[in-house]
Amino acid sequence: MFNDLLKKAYRFCYLTVILFPFLVFSQEVEEKTKLDFQGNYRVRGFNLARDIYTLRQTSATPYDKNAFKTEQQQKNQNIAETEFAERLKGNPSTLSPQKEDISYFDTRMTVNMNFSTSKYFEALWGVQVGDITFGGKGFGQNSTTGPGQGGEGNSTSPVNIQTTFLYLNFKLPEDAFSLRVGQQLFFSTRGRVIFASGTGITINKDFRLWNTTIESGWFVARQNAQLDLDKNTYADKNYVGTNIYFYKVKTSFLNNVKHELYSYFLDDTIKSIEKTTNAKGTVIALDSEFGGLFWHGFMNEINLSNFGFVIHGIYNHGTVHVLEPYRDNAGNVLYNRFNKHNISGGMVDLQFSYRYSENFTFNLVGVGTTGRPGFDKDGTKANLRGGGYKTLMPGYSISNIGNDFTGGYALFSGKDSSGLYEYGINGDFVVYGPLLLTLGYYRLYGTKSPYIENNRYFNFDNGYKTSTFFGHEVNINLRWNAFRDMQILMRSGYFIAGDGLKAYLDTTYGKILREFFVTAEHRF
Repeated sequence: MFNDLLKKAYRFCYLTVILFPFLVFSQEVEEKTKLDFQGNYRVRGFNLARDIYTLRQTSATPYDKNAFKTEQQQKNQNIAETEFAERLKGNPSTLSPQKEDISYFDTRMTVNMNFSTSKYFEALWGVQVGDITFGGKGFGQNSTTGPGQGGEGNSTSPVNIQTTFLYLNFKLPEDAFSLRVGQQLFFSTRGRVIFASGTGITINKDFRLWNTTIESGWFVARQNAQLDLDKNTYADKNYVGTNIYFYKVKTSFLNNVKHELYSYFLDDTIKSIEKTTNAKGTVIALDSEFGGLFWHGFMNEINLSNFGFVIHGIYNHGTVHVLEPYRDNAGNVLYNRFNKHNISGGMVDLQFSYRYSENFTFNLVGVGTTGRPGFDKDGTKANLRGGGYKTLMPGYSISNIGNDFTGGYALFSGKDSSGLYEYGINGDFVVYGPLLLTLGYYRLYGTKSPYIENNRYFNFDNGYKTSTFFGHEVNINLRWNAFRDMQILMRSGYFIAGDGLKAYLDTTYGKILREFFVTAEHRF
C-alpha cells in the first residue's frame, strides 16, 4: 500500500509540473502556426547466406536422455523410410537442406512534422511506413521487420502506418528549460542501457554557467492496468505495469572532456508468462520476470588533437522474481513457482580512436558484460546467478553480424548481450571525396562458457566440449555521399562460428554466416 501511495505521489508531481506551464502561459499572445517537416526514404537490397542457426531451436531444461535418444532414433528411421518411398515414386527429396542463400528488397519511409505555435510550444508527429518487402515474404507469412505487412501484388492486406513520435514540447528559452510529454525516443549514452520509443515525460534543464545539463523523466514501457480477463466489467489489477524512471547529469568543464552520470530504475509488476517457440512452433521456454532493477552508469569521453578515448562503465543491481517451475525427470512442468534472485552485474564499454591523417582513422572497440551466456544447469537463465548482467532496452551495434540491429543477420542484439564480450579494430579510409571505406575485424566471446548439460545435440555424450570462443568476423563497409541529400551505403560481413556459439545454440551443423546489402537513402 505504501509503495502504491509513493507511485501516486510521484506521478502527481509530474502532472503538476506538466499543467503548471499551461496555466502560467495561458494568456500568451497567439502566433501563426509554423510547420516544418523532414524525413527520409530508403530502399535496400539484401543477399544473405548461412549454414548455422541464429536462434536456439531446443529446450534448455533437464530431460530424460535415454527417452530422447530412443525418440531421435525413431525419428531418423521415419525420415529415411519416407525419403526412400518418395524417391521410388520419382518425387523430389523430402530432406530439408541445412543452409540458405536468399536475396530480397525492402523499402521504408519516415516523416516527422513539427508544429510550432509560439516560442513556448511545439508539437511533433512522426510516422513510419514499412518496412515493405518487395513481393511479400512468401505464402502465408507476414513481415516481421517493421509495422508494414503488405508488398504482395494484388494483395488486400493493408500497408500500416506506425506512429513513432507524438509529443508536446514546452520550452522556456530564457531559462534553458524544456518539458516534453508524449511518445518520444528515450536513450542512454551510446544506447548501452536503453534506446527505445516510449510514452512518458522528459524534463531538461541547462545550467550554462557550469556547462551542465540535468535531465529526468518517466515512461510507461507497458501497462496491464486496464485488463478485464474475467469479463466482469472491472479491471482485474491496479497499478500493474512496467515503468522506467531515470535521470542524467551531463557536464563538460573542459572543451575536450565530457562526463555523463546517469541512473535508470525499472519497476516491473507484470507477471504474465511469455512462451518462446522454435521454428516448428514447439514451446522451448517459459519466461516471466518481475521486480525492480537499477542501472547506474558513468561515461567519460576525452578528445585530444588526434586521439580520442571513451571509458564507460555500468553497474546493474536489484531483485527479480523469476518463473522457475518444478519439473519431473522428463522436463514436464509439475507446478509453477516464482523464485527470488538478487542481481549484481556490470558492463564495460571502451573505445580508443586515433586520427592518423585527414584520410585515415582507426578505432579499437570493446564491449562486455559479466555473467554466463545461455542457461544454467537447472534450465533457468544463467544471468540470474554468478554476477549476471540484466539488460533493459538497449540498441547498439558493434559489428555487422555478431552484435547488430541494423538489418540482415544478427546473432545477438544489445538485449541478448548478457555474459558476452566483443572487441575489434576498424579503420575508416577516405578513398576520394565523398567515398568512405571502412574495414573491420572482430572477435566474440562468452565471459564464461555456456553450460551444455541440458543440450540435446552439442553435449558431452556426443563428444563435444563447450568453449568461450563464439566466433570472429570480417566487415567491409562503403559509404558514398552521392548528393547532398542522397547517400548509398554498402555493408557486408563474414562470420565464422566457434564452439562457444554452437554450445549456446545447441547445434552441430554449420559455421558460416554471410551478409551483403546495399542501401540507398534520400533525406528531405
